[in-house]
Amino acid sequence: MRVDLLVVARILDALHEEGRMKKTRLQLYSRLNYPAFKRYLNWLTQRGLVKIEQDKDGEYVELTREGRQSYEQLVQWVKKYVSTRL
Repeated sequence: MRVDLLVVARILDALHEEGRMKKTRLQLYSRLNYPAFKRYLNWLTQRGLVKIEQDKDGEYVELTREGRQSYEQLVQWVKKYVSTRL
């Protein structure tokens, strides 16, 4: 899968700013159609950047420690050099 780092940054930024989120809400933040969002979510999960937790209210996506570190490196760089608004 070819990965757009701006999309990855957008997802990490949303989870950092909002905290854990349901998949549907995160998909809206990502601005991707659902099949593309699922591919990115799988990619992020496989690399240990996010985890999916089951709760009584449904499934939630949240950053892992590695995801928080990636946020600090990638998203801060993107905001500084590429775009302040993801």
